[in-house]
Amino acid sequence: MASDEKHVIVTGASSGIGRAAAIALADKGYNVHLIGRNAERLAKVQAETSREGVQSTTYQLELTDKAAVQQVFDEIYAKTGRIDGLVNSAGIFYTTDVFDYDDKSWKEIMDVNFYGTLYPSLALLPKLIAQGFGSIVNVTSVDAFDGIANYDAYAASKGAVTSLTKTLALEGAPKNVRVNAVVPGITDTEMTHERLLENIEKYRKKVPMQRAAQASEVAKPIAFLISDDSSYITGQSLHVNGGWRLA
Repeated sequence: MASDEKHVIVTGASSGIGRAAAIALADKGYNVHLIGRNAERLAKVQAETSREGVQSTTYQLELTDKAAVQQVFDEIYAKTGRIDGLVNSAGIFYTTDVFDYDDKSWKEIMDVNFYGTLYPSLALLPKLIAQGFGSIVNVTSVDAFDGIANYDAYAASKGAVTSLTKTLALEGAPKNVRVNAVVPGITDTEMTHERLLENIEKYRKKVPMQRAAQASEVAKPIAFLISDDSSYITGQSLHVNGGWRLA
């Protein structure tokens, strides 16, 4: 690979915001390394992110396996010689309730949403610090700031990622490594579409812009935070939710 080629890793790339972010970054000329669980979906996104002068590769990986994450990230870096950015977009979302607490559900959500962000960040951050540049963008949620009834584990996991973002930003800043987050509200993706349809009137009242976001509308700010256009921004949570918290 030529040293001036740019590379970005996207987790959760097989669908939703991760897929949209991969497409947006490919459009900007980044070589994209797509990580997800579903090989068939990853192959489709690989086709969507293939461009003249842009390479798209896929890796089927369980992000809760710390050793496997480290191995894959080491392999990617050995092949490329540089990584410009990481988008941590993998996540799961389903009902939990503190009054009907279930260890298994809470562990699964925390494992995927928190450790699935932590392990890729830990695998890459030393490399970014050593090369003297790089950007990590974490996908959190407005629920991390406001909470949400019946989705307690999800809100807690995204709150943990919000705090992690600030801590890693402090670690990376002296070496020109930036860590930020985007904060979506209701976004129309495969994971949320059914819930969106069931609660559309409630969300219209909650969101000043009176509609859900498309995944591409969250992806463009992600691409901005990865790029050098945001070279003096770190440790921030950029709210991309139609004014949700203004209501």
